[in-house]
Amino acid sequence: MYDLASKYERVGEIAYKALKVGRPKQPINPIFVQKVVQLRKEDDYGSEKIHFVLKNEGFAVSQRQIQRILDEQNLTEPCKKRRGQRKYVRYQWPISNYMWHCDWTEYEEKQYIAFIDDRSRNIMAAGMFSNANKENTLFVFYQAMLMYEVSPVIVLSDKGVQFFANIKNKQGERALSEFERELNTLGIELWTSRRNHPQTNGKMEKWWHTMKRRKKKHPEETLQDFVRWYNEKRIHHALEFKTPQKVYLENL
Repeated sequence: MYDLASKYERVGEIAYKALKVGRPKQPINPIFVQKVVQLRKEDDYGSEKIHFVLKNEGFAVSQRQIQRILDEQNLTEPCKKRRGQRKYVRYQWPISNYMWHCDWTEYEEKQYIAFIDDRSRNIMAAGMFSNANKENTLFVFYQAMLMYEVSPVIVLSDKGVQFFANIKNKQGERALSEFERELNTLGIELWTSRRNHPQTNGKMEKWWHTMKRRKKKHPEETLQDFVRWYNEKRIHHALEFKTPQKVYLENL
C-alpha cells in the first residue's frame, strides 16, 4: 500500500489503472500494408498464403502481422463458430490424368460445368450454358481432351442425369446413359459418388465455392479468365503452395 501511495503521489490516478499486458503494437510500413491489401483483393488470399508469397519476395514480416493488417483493413470475414484443428486426410492419385472429377452447378441463373484433374486440381475445361444437359456435358469433356491431348482413365461424377441413368430395362438391368456409352467407347471408366455424400466429389465442391466467391468480388471476370487465374496463378495449400498447372505438369 505504501508503494502504491508513493506512486500515486508521483503519477496521479494512473497508479491505480491496470497496465496492458504484452508488447505494444509496432508501426507497419504503409507501403507494405498496400502490398498485403493488393494481394488480398487480387487473389483472395488469407494471411497464410500472403505470408508465403511475401516471404518468397524477401519480406520478413510474420503471418501474425499480416493478419493484423487484414483485420484492421476490414478484409476478413467474422467466423461465428471457430473451427478446431483441421485434420487433413488427402486422397489423390499419384499422377495427373488418372482421374477427372466433373459436376454441374448453378450460379445467377446460369449452368456451369467443369472437369478437374484429381492429382493437381488443374481445371481441364469449364463451360457456362443455359441448360445442364448431356450434349453440353460431352462438349466440354471433348474440349478438355482436345486441349490437353489426353484422356483420363476414370471420370468421377455424381448421379446426375447428365452422367448417369437410373432407368432399368425389361430385364431389370440398368440402362447406360449417353455419357457412359461415350466413355465406354473410349475405354474410360465412370465412377459415381453416393447420393447425399458430396465429400466423395469434394474437390469439385470446393472449386465451385471458390468460383462463386471470386465472381462476387470480380464480376467483370469471364469464366475462362477465372480458369486461367486458378490454374496458373492461384497457389493451393494442399499442393504445397504451388499452382495447379505447375503440379499438373510435374506429375504427367
